[in-house]
Amino acid sequence: MKYVYLALNWGFGVLFLLAGVVSLVDNPLGGLCLLVISVLLLPPIRNFIYSKTNKEFPVKARAISIFVLFIAFGIFAGQSQERNAQEQAALEAKQKEEKIAQIRQENINYFNANRETIISSVKSALSSKDYKSAISQSNKYLAAGDKELAQMNAQAKKELAEIQKVEKTKKLLDELKSVPAKQYEKNKSLYQQLANLHPENKQYKEKLNFYNAKVSEAKEKARIAAERKKKIESLFSAWDGSHRGLERLIKKTMNDPDSYDHVETVYWDRGSYLIVKTTFRGKNAFGGVVVNWVKAKVDLNGNVISIVESYP
Repeated sequence: MKYVYLALNWGFGVLFLLAGVVSLVDNPLGGLCLLVISVLLLPPIRNFIYSKTNKEFPVKARAISIFVLFIAFGIFAGQSQERNAQEQAALEAKQKEEKIAQIRQENINYFNANRETIISSVKSALSSKDYKSAISQSNKYLAAGDKELAQMNAQAKKELAEIQKVEKTKKLLDELKSVPAKQYEKNKSLYQQLANLHPENKQYKEKLNFYNAKVSEAKEKARIAAERKKKIESLFSAWDGSHRGLERLIKKTMNDPDSYDHVETVYWDRGSYLIVKTTFRGKNAFGGVVVNWVKAKVDLNGNVISIVESYP
C-alpha cells in the first residue's frame, strides 16, 4: 500500500508540475496553484522541506490544501478564459473596423476617380424610376461627401417610400374588405397601420377610434362575463358539482337526510337568477332507496328563491 501511495504522489505530482509550467504563460495565478499542488505531492520536495524545517505537513491538511488550490485554479482558469475571450472579441472588432474603414476609403477613391460615370448612372436610374438601383449605387459612395450624389440618394429614397406607401395602403384596404366588422382587434390593427401611414387622414383616425372603443367594450364585457361565471361557479361544490344552498334545503325535507347521495346537478342561467336541477338518491319512508330530483329558482348569492318542480 505504501508503494501505491508513493506512486500516486509521484504520478500526480509530475502531472500537476507540467500542467502548472504550461499554465504559467496564459494563466499565471492558476499555474502557480498547480505548482504548489505539485510541491505538496512530490516526495523529494516534501522531504527537502522537512529537512530544512523539521516539520511534516499532515496528510489531511495536505489533502484539504490541494482541494482548495484546485478550486482556486478553476476560478483563475475561468477568469483567464473570459479575459482571453474579451481580448479576442476586441481584436476582431478592431479588425472589422479597420476593414470597413479600408473599404470606405477605397469607395471614396473610386468615386473621386469615376465621379461623372457614377453620377450619370444614378441619374439614369432616377429617370427610369428604378429607385432601388439608384439607392444601391449611391449608398456605396455617400462617404465621399458629394452633395449632388447625396441629393439624388435622398430623392430616390423619398420616391421609393411613396411607392411603398401606396402599395401598403392598397394592400391594407384590400385586406379590410375581407375582414368582418365584428372582428374588432383585426380591424383596429389594420386601421392603426393606415393611420400611421396617413396621419392626416380623418377617416382612418375615426375608424381607429371606433374600433378602439369596440375593443375596450368587448374586453369589459369579457371581464364582466368572467367575473359572473366565477361567482356562479362559487355557488357549486368543486367536489361533486352540487349546489350548496339547494342541497341544504333538500336534506331538510328528506325523510332520512343521512341517506342523501348526490347524483347530478345542472343549471340554466336566466340573467338575474339561475334555474338549478339536482338529482339525488335517498331513503323513503319505507326504507327503500329511490331517485329524486328537485328543480329550483335560486339567486346569484346562492339562496333558494322557490321550488319550481320536483319528483316524485
